[in-house]
Amino acid sequence: MALPRLGGLGRSCLWAGGGALLVGASAHLILVFPANVLGLVGGFACYFRALGHSETPRAGLLTGSVFGLLLAASSLYWLTDVLYVLTLEERIVGAIVVGGFLVLIALPYGLWGLGAVLMRRRVPRRWMFLLAPGLLLAQALVHDVWLGFPWLHHGYWLAFGPLGNWLALLGAWGVGLLLLHLAACVGLWNQAPSALSHALATGVVLCLAPLFPVSPPPGPASRRVQAAIISIDPPEVKDSPQDNLELLSRYVMATQQLRADWTFWPESVIRDGEATLAPLSAALGLPGGRIFAGALLAAPSGRYNALVELPGGRPLYYKQKLVPFSEYLPGEPFRRLFRVLGVNTLKTDVTAWPQPQPAVEADGVSLHPLLCYEAAFTELIQPGSQPMVLLNAGNESWFRSALMHRMTLAMAVARSREYGVPLVRSVVGGSSGTFDPASEPVWQEGEVREGTLTHPAPLLPRPAATPYSYWRRLFP
Repeated sequence: MALPRLGGLGRSCLWAGGGALLVGASAHLILVFPANVLGLVGGFACYFRALGHSETPRAGLLTGSVFGLLLAASSLYWLTDVLYVLTLEERIVGAIVVGGFLVLIALPYGLWGLGAVLMRRRVPRRWMFLLAPGLLLAQALVHDVWLGFPWLHHGYWLAFGPLGNWLALLGAWGVGLLLLHLAACVGLWNQAPSALSHALATGVVLCLAPLFPVSPPPGPASRRVQAAIISIDPPEVKDSPQDNLELLSRYVMATQQLRADWTFWPESVIRDGEATLAPLSAALGLPGGRIFAGALLAAPSGRYNALVELPGGRPLYYKQKLVPFSEYLPGEPFRRLFRVLGVNTLKTDVTAWPQPQPAVEADGVSLHPLLCYEAAFTELIQPGSQPMVLLNAGNESWFRSALMHRMTLAMAVARSREYGVPLVRSVVGGSSGTFDPASEPVWQEGEVREGTLTHPAPLLPRPAATPYSYWRRLFP
């Protein structure tokens, strides 16, 4: 029996669906160059090719929506990981709400599919050059501005590999314009007369990245800081209001053995800051080096997720950006829906700090904390003239999907490459280690022994001196 032939809309949707799954697969390989970049460019090339074959605005909307929905499902399914700690009723409601959120994530791809077809009718000769900036603008307005979820910046795919120097020039958001333009030229190779030549030129420009002197290496007079990272997986994953004293004692012993200038513990490792900070400081003894630890502290409503300094327990920084569906519900419509249904899928009472905060000053170095999901927000980093170090402390033990851990690592490394300064990462359930884009741009992973990850590493703090850091000073 012969299979029915697909019409024009069916072929466009098939191209779009295949492209979305290819981009989703490239997200799983985001740490592997060149498979990550080839998958990203190839997937979006299929998306733009599908739009090129869409004859009507309605067809463009449907084609773009197919791409967006499959992309959201294949790259953000890890959002459902937090549902396993809920009751059956809460899981059902939570899955429905997360599904609604994924529809919103897909929105810019469908809207730009509609807009791209309309644009082709008005400016057919320049249409190919408008595809990349139009999609990037639609994605920024919906994901970044409206939803506050800048997760799918295409520059993260360049964090690992020789093309990462583009991050120091344009940042993770800006370099997406080059990648999407390359994808548009490849996708329209037989529809636009100059598509192949533009694709070749864009590819050559991208490959020039290793030649760019984006950040000067640390000088001989740079002060070296001996750092140590400690991360220990808890015996069980739960949002307990009380501290596991046995777990904290293991952190204390590991800290005393490493004897570093700076020691980093993960996010929220101290569950009851008011009750535990004083005895914990006493157990650590006299101040030798600085210990930066995540702690939950009392807030007017709920608790703050904070970074404190030990011994002493002085709060240094409060988390400003929370993880959607794990720590907060994104958008008033979702919060209203949960109130109407009378259920709560959040198993934490963490609240966001409402005001901007300066960097942490430590021994003449500007330490910029990014707690967990905050690695996705480059605007939280304030480049200045002082030597800098980025700290990404997190707790990813709630999430079982390896994709989530790879994405957050790529984000943190991208931030380091944007500013050309060292990165320290201490994460429960994820990747802990160090990265220095100037001296040795290779991720240095910690070593696990008997359930305890430790990673002693020298840091060379230096001022942010990349072109992107200067753009940030001009346009904060």
